Amino acid sequence: MKNKLLILLCLFATISFAQNKNPLQEAMETLNASKTLYSMKMLDKPIPVPDRSRLINIQVYREKKDDGYDVKAIKATGEAKKLFDKAESFFGSHQYAKARDAYTLALQQDPKLYSAMTYIAQTYGIEKNWDKAELWYKKAIEANYVDFLAHWMLADVYKVKGQKEKALEEISIAKVLNRNNPRLEALRKEIYGLNGLNIKNWTFNPQVRIARDSATGNVNIQSDSIWAIYASVQAAWLYEPKYKERAKKSVMPETMFRECLMGLLPFMENKSLKDSVEVLKRLDKVLTANKLEEFVFYEIILPDNPALIFYLDKKQIESLKDYVIWANKK
Repeated sequence: MKNKLLILLCLFATISFAQNKNPLQEAMETLNASKTLYSMKMLDKPIPVPDRSRLINIQVYREKKDDGYDVKAIKATGEAKKLFDKAESFFGSHQYAKARDAYTLALQQDPKLYSAMTYIAQTYGIEKNWDKAELWYKKAIEANYVDFLAHWMLADVYKVKGQKEKALEEISIAKVLNRNNPRLEALRKEIYGLNGLNIKNWTFNPQVRIARDSATGNVNIQSDSIWAIYASVQAAWLYEPKYKERAKKSVMPETMFRECLMGLLPFMENKSLKDSVEVLKRLDKVLTANKLEEFVFYEIILPDNPALIFYLDKKQIESLKDYVIWANKK
């Protein structure tokens, strides 16, 4: 492929990364030498932030397996289901004491019915018995750390009790565990505001479209000027054989996104541009603090794959929680 715009971008990348290992130049030289025809043009209008409100997680539990986790849905069966359904009926008719008794009996039948602990806590919260609610949410979290609802509701309890720092910790864990939940996001904004943090839900939104023509096999790339090199690197990863082989060796595409993000670096040398374009400003902050790993996973991978969080250990989840708080400091 000999596309004039991509040849110019290749030259730009070569100059910007002179005397350094240059994956950008490698990617664009690969495109230029490819048998596939690549074409690039500028976007006519900005790409809106995608609606991911349906990409939400459900309550699950997990069991340690070898070097990872076996993630399972929480599902009542047999006698435990009868008791659980009875508890739900009591809950729905506002008979909270009876609901607690039935949830407790269901738990005795099936100790892995961890959501019952969270619902017991909810009954206490509805009755404004905040100490008991806190106790049971903590029990639920101890039994099943990835229960986002328990972290979410515990944050609300701490908010009511005026413990805003504890509320911040718990709502941030809940946000990591259920990245796209819009109702959870509403409480996050409230608690972040109480803690003097930025409440804006910033979204990494590349101004890039890449599509392959099914008839010709040609690849069409659209982007705005800042995202042009990013788009070219991503196209190489998506369609070039040697990159596809590299991708097979990785469970998640961190390496691809790291190399794509390098395409934004040349534009960060322009201070006025860096200060006026939010993604450049954030990337500069991330690189300065050595938090690129967290940025890639939380901002890029997790929004489209929220259930991947269940395969991380507690330490990794808490590291992402710390990142979310740090990223929203003013």
